[in-house]
Amino acid sequence: MGTQTLSALAHVLDPVVDVLVALSFPVASVIIVGACLFFMMGNSEKAWTTIQNASLGYVLIQVSPLILDVLKQVGNAV
Repeated sequence: MGTQTLSALAHVLDPVVDVLVALSFPVASVIIVGACLFFMMGNSEKAWTTIQNASLGYVLIQVSPLILDVLKQVGNAV
């Protein structure tokens, strides 16, 4: 495969990653507000679990461009 083909394949998912990063904050916010309703209903264990999962998902989505860049650099080095 040519260098241009590999470069094009490496950048195919960039728009998808950008959309996920942009949508992660509003989605995580809505999930956390929903988890607060579990607190109000007396189900604090489910609320904490939901908040932890939403927070972890938000952080992983925000870090994913960095991870993809590292993988891209490792692929270029090999």
